[in-house]
Amino acid sequence: MDPIDLIHAAAHFATVPGIILIALAAYLSTFAVRVLYRLTFHPLANFPGPRLAAATYLYEFYYDLYPHQLRYLWQIERLHQQYGPIVRINPAHIHINDPDFLDDIYASGKRKRDRDAWFSGSAKVGPLGWSTFQTIDHHVHRMRRAALSPFFSKRNIQRLEGLITAKIDVLVARFAAAHQTGEVLPLLHATGALTMDIISVYAFGRDAGKLTQPNWAAEELEAYRKLSEFGPFGRHFPWFAKAMMVMLPARLVEKLSPTAALLRRNRAFFRDLIQEAIADGARGPAERAPHRTIFQDVVQSSLPPPEKAPDRLSAEANLLQIAGTETTARSLAVLLFHLIENPAVLTRLRDGLSAYASKVGTDMKLADLEAMPYFSAVITEGIRISNVVSSRMPRCAPDEDIRYGDWVIPAGTPIMQSHYLHHQNPAIFPSPTVFNPDRWLADPDLKPRYFMGFGRGSRICLGINLVYAELFLTVARLVTRFDLELYETVRERDVDVARDCVLGLPSAGSPGIRVRVVRDRGGLRSS
Repeated sequence: MDPIDLIHAAAHFATVPGIILIALAAYLSTFAVRVLYRLTFHPLANFPGPRLAAATYLYEFYYDLYPHQLRYLWQIERLHQQYGPIVRINPAHIHINDPDFLDDIYASGKRKRDRDAWFSGSAKVGPLGWSTFQTIDHHVHRMRRAALSPFFSKRNIQRLEGLITAKIDVLVARFAAAHQTGEVLPLLHATGALTMDIISVYAFGRDAGKLTQPNWAAEELEAYRKLSEFGPFGRHFPWFAKAMMVMLPARLVEKLSPTAALLRRNRAFFRDLIQEAIADGARGPAERAPHRTIFQDVVQSSLPPPEKAPDRLSAEANLLQIAGTETTARSLAVLLFHLIENPAVLTRLRDGLSAYASKVGTDMKLADLEAMPYFSAVITEGIRISNVVSSRMPRCAPDEDIRYGDWVIPAGTPIMQSHYLHHQNPAIFPSPTVFNPDRWLADPDLKPRYFMGFGRGSRICLGINLVYAELFLTVARLVTRFDLELYETVRERDVDVARDCVLGLPSAGSPGIRVRVVRDRGGLRSS
């Protein structure tokens, strides 16, 4: 072709439509090459699963975002029914549905397990961005966790018993007042107010005061729910999370998303709180605050200086508040629902607590409550059936291939099991939708082998001892003091997990679990 003709052809395509056409062609070519690689040359190319899921994340998008919403978990369940226990569920992820393979995925000790970067993508700039929970690297996670672990040890939580019981006293007073007035109680908001007040005093030295608010902790719990619902969207569009949490002006975010605005305000509040802790540490011993908080001690710890920066620790503070509020509150609300719905279980539990009271008087001790086998089984079953954390939790073994049967999963591949599918597996939990504490008493090996309520391995829930303390003390106090009845609560709509976004949520539009107090018994008292 004549050079002049080439120039004219280039000029023709230099128009705006031409540039768009070229860009579109480039994108489609890149997409086609990527799909070809994923289906043919990728290390996971031969693993079982639908070809469309292997080719593109749009398959997951279809079930989690549009036209379905937060339903990919149940499609994964169907894929296992079709393809077997090991399935490639997107271009990079291998999902395994085998209860005896938990400890290979969620390993402990020296076996390194990183978190998957794509699955945590939207969280990098979110309120939990640099928290221990979202830390990708195994060694960095261990370092960060080690700085917080002492505050949640069994011994330190036992020392916290007085604070927990004092807050339960306030909750009990609200329930007693509701008995007098006939007020309908939103159970999740009430239990969320309890757990938020406890963690805010312990971690930050500041009482959130939600137990005395007319709407309990409704605003914060709504924000945490929406944050969780945003997670699957943020994985596909992480730039949107960055815009809402960092780049856009605060006034604009307030108009676009009050939830994002609340989370940004909390982030700023925690940043200021960390600055105060740093300033407190610079004072002499006589001038320091008399009541120590977690972060006053963390800023004085042996963590490297970048790990103690206000931006980093503000994410840690957000983690403690969100995780310390939402998950325990939801477990507690669902557990109380099942006790109301199962009078035989409730009667047996009350009888055991009454026998305990006849020996020690009206004061309850946490250690004694935890030692009651049936009560422990009730708590364990409540955590299992609530499925508060329902999602898959990917782990990557960076230094070793993982063998599953005849399959060799290459090092660095994200592998996972879903908590919900595991806890609903009838092979290990017969009649999994039935609230049956006796299953844990009949088989002493069931809990150590198969319980996933707090995760497993080196990334097991940091606050496990605090959660147990709150559940044991609160349930014992409420069931011995009050008779509750459900108010316009439907299990399928308001209790059972119907949407998966890390948190297991009920159906959209659910008004939540609501109760009335129909009798005030007096009963046991926390010591």
